Amino acid sequence: MMISISNPLSKSFRKGHIATALIVILLIASCSSGPETGKTPDWISSYPADTAYYVGIGGSNAGNMAEDRDKAAAAARADLAAQISAQVSSELEVSSRASSEGDFSESVERTVNESVEQNLKSVETVDTWFSPEHGAWVYVRLSKAVWAAIVHEEIANLTLRANTNLEPVASGRMTEAEDMAALGRARIALLSSPWGLMVKDAVFGGSGILLDRVDAEISDRTGSMVIRADANPRRVKFGSEVTVSGLVVSGSGRDMGAFPLIIARPEVGNFEFTTEPGGSFSVTLAPETLVPGTVRFEVLPDLIAWEIPPGGFPVSRTAVEIIVDPILLALSINSSAAADLSTLDGAVGDWISELPLPAETVSPGQGDIDLEYAWTVFDFPRSQSLANAPYITQVGAVLTVSRNGNVLLVREIEAFKDGGLDWEQAHYRAAKTLLKQIAENPLLVAELVEAFGL
Repeated sequence: MMISISNPLSKSFRKGHIATALIVILLIASCSSGPETGKTPDWISSYPADTAYYVGIGGSNAGNMAEDRDKAAAAARADLAAQISAQVSSELEVSSRASSEGDFSESVERTVNESVEQNLKSVETVDTWFSPEHGAWVYVRLSKAVWAAIVHEEIANLTLRANTNLEPVASGRMTEAEDMAALGRARIALLSSPWGLMVKDAVFGGSGILLDRVDAEISDRTGSMVIRADANPRRVKFGSEVTVSGLVVSGSGRDMGAFPLIIARPEVGNFEFTTEPGGSFSVTLAPETLVPGTVRFEVLPDLIAWEIPPGGFPVSRTAVEIIVDPILLALSINSSAAADLSTLDGAVGDWISELPLPAETVSPGQGDIDLEYAWTVFDFPRSQSLANAPYITQVGAVLTVSRNGNVLLVREIEAFKDGGLDWEQAHYRAAKTLLKQIAENPLLVAELVEAFGL
């Protein structure tokens, strides 16, 4: 980070003058076109220039004398603060990561406004003017020497806050986690005000900007540490836990106990944990966080725990990969009647595959879980008295879920009646309607998921 301090006396034009100058021009123009109500002060017709003071001029013309004077005074202070903000922003030509964290100009403006309001006793009212036609106007000023003292005190306070955290870091007596926490607190303190960019390094033996040294210390630690991690087992069946264990080693040889880490998985979020004494760790990933397929994630320092932006610093990390195999679901389909419904076997299989189950359908006897789908068919007697009487049937189903011979669920599906030009068509239409109803039954799906233990 580099800071260049320019000579404030060389700044002949200030940002705050623009709005005030426009108001003055309009005021003068309107005064020249109508009757005078009193002599216009020189400080309105010609903006005051004073090398020893910051100047602010404000006006209000709402039609109420008392209200206008209060508003004009507030506007004058705001004009004063705007000029100081413009000078500060132009004098602090920042080329570091600090200038990219938030809007630096807005931070300067906010800080200056707060300082002006908090030091009203130091703001002098030089003159006021009121015109029934043009309202109230106020001329204020603030000694540049007084403002310099205010800034000096703010810098001293920031220095004290930062150094209180950094002195233990420089001593080398703390753990790496304690050092990082202290560096994070010092960084927050320095970035809480634009004056933090003026605090010099008096802790680590340097002569530059303290914020730069803090960032360098953070970078050295996050970039030099080594993280080792592995999963056990590396390949699991869906529904199983996985343990991720490893070790964090400091580049400077410091104790890495109680160091915050995260397992970063964008699709499910981050898992936060801390190391054991010595930097070791072992965490268990719950089954519901592991979906079938190849699961990849990274283990890296949790900089956010210290309010340090992770994108601004080099970060050591390690990748871990786990293969999660789906549950094998052995599907068998049969019928309790002579009716041949084998043409619907594919439809049953499609229904099973569309269920929200991390399962793969396999042949009977080859699965982790068995699902038997049994058709129940009842054919109604065909009318002999009616010519071309339809063939009427009723088709239902019974679902049985079992694992290793133990029955987990038996569910009878309500039968549906339909007809056709022959028994084959009647069976097909009734069974097709039944499958549609099953597929649209969320309670049944929930029961199956629960029975599978998924």
